[in-house]
Parts: sequence; C-alpha cells; structure tokens
Amino acid sequence: MPQNEETECLAPQQETPMQNTTKNESSPNLTKIKKKKPKKKTGAPAEPISEYYQKALVDYPVSLRNTKAKGRHAAASGPIAEGTTVCHEQATAFVVRSEFIDQQCHVCLDTLATKLMCSDCKKSFYCSQACLDRDTTHPKVCSIISQVDTIGRSTDTDPDLLRLMVLLMAERMEEADIPEENKTEYKPLSQTPYWCVEDLLSHREHADRAFINVLTEASQRLVSEMPESMAMSVDDMVTLACRINSNAHGLGDNQSRNTDVALGLFPVGAMFFNHACNPNTAFVGMPNGQLAFRTIRPVKTDEELTVSYIDLYASRDERRQDLLKTKHFWCKCKRCTTPMENSVDRFLQSVVCTSCSKDVYVIPPASIEELNKGEKSLGETWTCAGCGHVASVSKVNEAIEKANASYTAGMYALRQRRDYRSACRQLEPLAKTVLPSQATKLPAGEIHPQNSIRLNASIPLLNCLRHQDNIKGAIEVNRTILDVLDEHAKQSLPDKTAEISDFWQNLGELCDAMAEQCRVSGRQPLQKKWYKEARDAYSQAAKVRAVVFGPEHPKTQFVERCALRV
Repeated sequence: MPQNEETECLAPQQETPMQNTTKNESSPNLTKIKKKKPKKKTGAPAEPISEYYQKALVDYPVSLRNTKAKGRHAAASGPIAEGTTVCHEQATAFVVRSEFIDQQCHVCLDTLATKLMCSDCKKSFYCSQACLDRDTTHPKVCSIISQVDTIGRSTDTDPDLLRLMVLLMAERMEEADIPEENKTEYKPLSQTPYWCVEDLLSHREHADRAFINVLTEASQRLVSEMPESMAMSVDDMVTLACRINSNAHGLGDNQSRNTDVALGLFPVGAMFFNHACNPNTAFVGMPNGQLAFRTIRPVKTDEELTVSYIDLYASRDERRQDLLKTKHFWCKCKRCTTPMENSVDRFLQSVVCTSCSKDVYVIPPASIEELNKGEKSLGETWTCAGCGHVASVSKVNEAIEKANASYTAGMYALRQRRDYRSACRQLEPLAKTVLPSQATKLPAGEIHPQNSIRLNASIPLLNCLRHQDNIKGAIEVNRTILDVLDEHAKQSLPDKTAEISDFWQNLGELCDAMAEQCRVSGRQPLQKKWYKEARDAYSQAAKVRAVVFGPEHPKTQFVERCALRV
C-alpha cells in the first residue's frame, strides 16, 4: 500500500502546470562530448506572493509558495505534529444557509435559544443584543436582503449565493474609502479584506452556460435594488458568483455532526490549501464565522499542506468527476495517480477474486475524456491485483450491478415511500460483510467489503434501524462502519477526520440509549455494560476531535461532557 507521501494536484486556485522541456543536443566536435542536459526548473518561481498573505500566516509553521509547476500552495516550514493549527481566518463574509436561517446566530453562529430578528427584512437573526450590535453591515444591505428570496425564486438562483454576493459587495464598498497603500496592511484577527477575493480564480470559463445565464439575470435584478456606491457591473457580479462557487467553504455549528449551517469565503485558505484525496490537513468551522486549518497527521518539512473537498471513500472516477464538475480541475494527487493495482482505490469499486478470494479485479480508471463524454471503455477482461487471475468484464460487472440494484431499491423505498422495513431488507445484505482483517478469505465473486456501495448503504441503514427503534441493530451497523473506516486507515487514508468522530459520537448515543432501555427494564448488569461502551465511544470521539477541531472547540467539549455524564 502507498505510504503518506507529499501530494501534488491542481487545485481550484492554480493555473495549469507548465512543463519546461529542453532538447538533448550532442556536440558537433570530433570527440563527441555531449553537452550537459539543463536541469528542469520545475520549481521556478511564478508571481511573488503578496506581503499581506505572508503576514497573515507568519505565526504558523507554514511556508507560502507560488511556482509554475504547482501554482500557489502552502508547505510545512518544519516538522508539524498532528492537531496543529496552520491557518486561522476570519471570513471576508459569510451567511447562514436558508435551511438554518432562524436557528443559528448570524454573527457568532451559536444555536439560537432566544431569537432577535430584524423586523424589516425578517431574514437576519441574532442570539443577543451584543451580536446584533456587532453586525454593522446588515443595516446597509437590509433592503436588498429582503428581496433576495424573490429574486432567487424568479431566476432559479440559490438565494444563499445571492446573499453572500450582497455581503461581499458591501465589504467592497467599505474598502473603497481606504487609501490604496493601507489596503494590504495585515491586522491580526480581522476579517480578510475584499481585495483578496479578487485574487481567487473564478473558473468562469468552465462554468455551465445555464448557470451563467441565470446568474446574469439575478445580478441584473440585484443591481436595481442597490445604491450606486455599492453596485458593480453585472459581468463582475457573475465573476464574483463564480469565485464563490469555486472557493467557498461550509461552516458547521458548535454542536451538531457533519452539517454545514453556513457558507463563507476565506480567500487565504482557499488560495493556499489545495486539494488532495489523501489529505494531511482538515478545515473546520469555528465560532464567529472563522475557519481553521489543522493537521490531522504528522507532516514532514516541505510537505505540501492539503485538504479534501470531497468524500474520501468514493471511487477514483467518482472523486475526479465530482472535482471536475464542481471545482473545474482534473485531480493529479498522489492517490489519483498511483497505479490502480497498488492503490486502496481498487477496493472501492471492484469484486473479490473468485480464484484467491483475497484481492480484487482491477477496474482501470476513466480518462478525463471518458468522464467528460460519460462513456468509459471497459475492455473485455480484468485481472486480479493479487494472484493475476483473469475474469470477463461481464462477470465482474454482474456482481457490481446486482449490488447497485439492491442499493437503488433500498434508497427508493426509503426516500420515495418511507418504507423503512423494505429499505432495511435491501440495504442490510450490503452493510453486513466480513472485513479483510477478520478473515483469511473473503466471499469470492462479491463486491469487496471496502467497496463504496457498502459504506453508502450502511449509513441510511443505520438511520432506518434507529427510526424503527432497533437500537442493537443500529449499534452493529455503526461498529461495522467504524471497522471499514479503520481498514481504510490501515491502507494510509486518514484515521482522524470529522466524519470518523461523528460515528464515534453516534455510537456513544446508541449505547447510551441501550443503557436507558436496560435501566427501564431493570437489567442493571447490562445497563452498566452499555454505559461503559457509551463512555468509551464518547472518549474516542473526543480524542479524534481534539486533533481535528482542537481541545477547546465546542464540539470536542460536548462529547467530553457526554463521556463524563454516563
């Protein structure tokens, strides 16, 4: 299995890498002495990095770089331990998502126990008078915000995107009065200035034409609602929306699991922390509209600091297609360029060999042309990565299609019919599996235990069982999910992520519920057993979150309190 290596990929902020090639010429003299081949300048400097960005990260163990080979990126200036903050940024602007608009404070993002609402637009909510007073931007945009939902509906444009555009334009207007020489001054703990937003790539040229059309119409409507001092051209507004679409980060609340309740633009983080499908860093939402980047495993000197924008447990083709569609780049990170037969990715989409029952048949990854066309060349046979056994594509595909059919039927029963019993019947066989660490041989001809279909089926199955009050069944599925994630970690994927901590917290809650059932029925020995398991699960969640979020983060402290309570 590949080890944790420095990643190398094209991130949304980077230009296309330029290769310096040189012809190898021989000397024309009689001795035929060859000239030395010039070294490739793969690390040649590109444009210098603004002093503002250097100052913004001067207190962190980070080196900012901009090269023609890799574009703008951040690297470790020395060895970095896991759980180290390498960037902490205040958003240029952020908005609470529409789904949570009256549930989270629009300044500190805390859950609203009491609500103070703007009586004019009825779209801004605050947890206290102090937070309301801190929001000096809202009075300038209140009348515009009141029209955003109507404009969004009539133009089929996301109102959250429009609200964030409005707030960013308000910041741009505020900046217009600042002398040019003062704009690049760095002020600790202050929000990133608007001019940094214009340093982000928009990838507008790759955006869908229909998206550009609706944005143009929505921008025209927005301009008519704005004072002249705040407005920009419709064309610039569309470019701003594309910058948001390519570079924005989600923010979670202070308690819940992996749910984004807000959306913000963080130019420093978006510009220098690039994507990799096997990252060494994670971005986490903090209170007050801030974003922190923290290492989730040890990082070597000069190793690039990378984060992931997508599901780490999706197949290579799915990851690349997702990134191509949403971030407009073809991923070339170490994981995506490792030969499939040597990569953990082979397990995510294939079938256990019918000969050795240990490895899988290698399904070649799609090319960028094939993903763009939606047509993948499958060939006639696939070969096992372990023993070399050859199987027909049709035979291997038969098992994959069967698993996909069960998954699709289960999700249809769940989403369309709310038939939890039928959903369980379809999803349960996919979720129950023997892991490689638990057996010398795997079920031949079936999809691999780490196949992404199994994990995708396990999560809705867990929710179905919980809905039916089958707590013990839900616990078994939750443990299987954690075991599968642990198998991935053994093959070099991260073992500390926000998602992993969420499943530990979920297991703690389920064991807690089982203990309560035992208490009610008077089964005291079992009650103690389940309380202990709940404590252990909460403690494990706290350990992971101390690295990913930090020991002082509200989410870490929440599961620590849960562990003490039980």
